[in-house]
Amino acid sequence: MHGRRRELVREPTVDEKAQTKQRVDKYCALNTHVMELRSNNVHTEDALSATRRLLELNTELHTVWNYRRQIFVHLDGWKSEGDRQALLEQELAFLLEIIMKNIKSYWMWNHRIWALSQLPSPSWDRELKLVAKLLAVDARNFHGWDYRRFVVSKVKEAAEDPAAVDVSEFAFTLEQINRDFANHSAWHNRSKLLPSVLQRCSEDERRKMMDDEVELIINAIYTDPEDQNAWLYHEWLLDIQPSREDKCALLRDKVSKIRELLEIEDDSKRPLIELVETLVALDGLEPGSVTDAERTECFDTLTRLKTLDAYHVNKYTDTESVLCKRWQ
Repeated sequence: MHGRRRELVREPTVDEKAQTKQRVDKYCALNTHVMELRSNNVHTEDALSATRRLLELNTELHTVWNYRRQIFVHLDGWKSEGDRQALLEQELAFLLEIIMKNIKSYWMWNHRIWALSQLPSPSWDRELKLVAKLLAVDARNFHGWDYRRFVVSKVKEAAEDPAAVDVSEFAFTLEQINRDFANHSAWHNRSKLLPSVLQRCSEDERRKMMDDEVELIINAIYTDPEDQNAWLYHEWLLDIQPSREDKCALLRDKVSKIRELLEIEDDSKRPLIELVETLVALDGLEPGSVTDAERTECFDTLTRLKTLDAYHVNKYTDTESVLCKRWQ
């Protein structure tokens, strides 16, 4: 970590080296054994047990996960729905143990999705509760959010009112964002859900919802002006506006809010950048709408940015050149 002194690494003792070598030898022998079983197309309970022992040591062996799936479909119990249900319920319990060891394993999540897709009677509500607990531990884990979207899609397939599921998920993203405004995955999921939620709204309800979204963005920006998530969400909100007038109104409101923020955080780099970009966007949507005073404000802001952010001084100089040509 930056700013922390490097700690000296202690030389392992002879006994520790021997123990490490023993573990490595055991792992290599087990890996060789599993690969031999796979090469010989062995699809038995013993082979399934061997893959489990190996995956408990290393969850990143995607070849072994694939082999494990092959074993399952060749077992005698696979042909009976009752036996398959029992087999895969045991597999889900095993995967839960793996999740606790390595929540960010791509292959484990892929295997869980496969197991649930093969399960005769999956419990999607249970999976939804499971992933909610996981996100409570690691709210920004994108594996968990991807998996949650998969589970929600299955819940919607079985729901009498699929749109109501979207409304519920929309509320869930708000809970997560209020817990941590820097949760990019929650903002992203919210952007995916908002169009569906808006379809249920009247015109007045839509305007109220848009006002609420802007208020959420402003709260996030005031909490951490340099965090990019709320700014990006505002750009996405702009893209879904139904008319040019609505877009211009949203941009004008953004300019006003940035100016208010800069009265408090006058040396905050991201709001200054956003101010210039927003005024330029306004000029592009509605040529001539940006006043001479606002053009001067843009150039003054770029001058300030050169001082605050010397690393990107050439970028700001180039922006100045472009705007000089545009505004003569």
